[in-house]
Amino acid sequence: MCFFQRTSFPTAIAHIDCNAFFASVEQVYRPELRDKPIAVSGMGGSCVITASYQARKCGIGTGLPVWEARKLCPQLIIIPADFRHYLHFHQKFLQIVATFSPAIEAASIDECYLDLKGLRRLHRCSYEKICLRIKESVKAQLGITVSIGLSPTKALSKIASNHRKPDGMTVIGGKDIAAFLRQLPLEKIKGLGPNSRALLSKKGIRTPLEFVHTNAEEMRRLLGKPGVEMQQELRGYSVRAVTTEPPIPKSLSRTRSFRPTSAGHEIYRHLLDNLSLAFWHLRNRQLKSDQLIVMLRDYDYKTYGAEILLPDRISSELAVLRQVRQAFLQIYRSGRTYRSSGIICNSLRAERLIPPRLFPDEIETRAQSSLFEQIDRINGKFGSRTVVLGGTLKKDAAPKDEILNQLSTPFLGPVS
Repeated sequence: MCFFQRTSFPTAIAHIDCNAFFASVEQVYRPELRDKPIAVSGMGGSCVITASYQARKCGIGTGLPVWEARKLCPQLIIIPADFRHYLHFHQKFLQIVATFSPAIEAASIDECYLDLKGLRRLHRCSYEKICLRIKESVKAQLGITVSIGLSPTKALSKIASNHRKPDGMTVIGGKDIAAFLRQLPLEKIKGLGPNSRALLSKKGIRTPLEFVHTNAEEMRRLLGKPGVEMQQELRGYSVRAVTTEPPIPKSLSRTRSFRPTSAGHEIYRHLLDNLSLAFWHLRNRQLKSDQLIVMLRDYDYKTYGAEILLPDRISSELAVLRQVRQAFLQIYRSGRTYRSSGIICNSLRAERLIPPRLFPDEIETRAQSSLFEQIDRINGKFGSRTVVLGGTLKKDAAPKDEILNQLSTPFLGPVS
């Protein structure tokens, strides 16, 4: 009995993955860093979130502490993450890919799925050649490389794009699936975590081929509907279509660690930077929020938060600066040392789905919306921090903490 797809491309789905995306973007902005070992750090500079392939040769990977990375590679160059640059590149990347197919699903900031079915006649070439043209276009226009997997399903194309990195391409036609899976370990199947693999192993399922040949009812009993869908995808039958409409997240948060300090003005500066970054992401995703949580974490990792409820959903930080300051003053304690701050935007909704109110509360004026449209355009063209809130700039002379007057706002107390 043949479980696999008998035709090469009943559907054609490409998975496009930008190689070492954050590090590659930094090398584009700073050409002197090309071909050098660099690591992009997050979490206040304490942890590697991605590394260039030159650094990966030294054993440096995601999640490695910076001090350990420096030991492995003394010549390593550490660069703090700038997500505004990365999102700007992400948007350009999607614009390039959209010239080949309008059916795009952005899986994350550095990868997407592309439905190519029926486009061979339009581009007058094979699916494989379309993918090669995408690789060439991204490299020519953005200066970064991508790895592409082409197959009849999303699951297989994801596996294929990871098969040859960096700057590779792997094609798995329907007739080639069995041969490809035969040489693949189960760990390479994206979507099967350690716990699922451990369960399958106890049932004697230790390879992708054994997974595919398992009875559907048995698979449903072990892993439920997701397991059965994965089984079908690995056989070459597409059950997870490319979704062009991105799901609306329940919340959006921006939290950053900093060097522990008890200076109120410095802690507030970091908080405003998080506020600005969070609302920048809201605007770029065309979302609005009417519920914010202001968060501070002290030296002992105790977290304090204050909730801000707004009468209207907003997407400009100017409209909520006063409330954020009140929330900060409520949860900040003079003399206490803090290590991180954050802004959480809840109750998100797409701008296009928000009906106009007959008598709106003017907490976000049209002038503010227009202002931030121009600011975002300037920052997108000249760099993410060309125009910023004045309060996010580091000042030589610290203001007196007497300005941190006690103002009332809903206090949530420790949240963890």
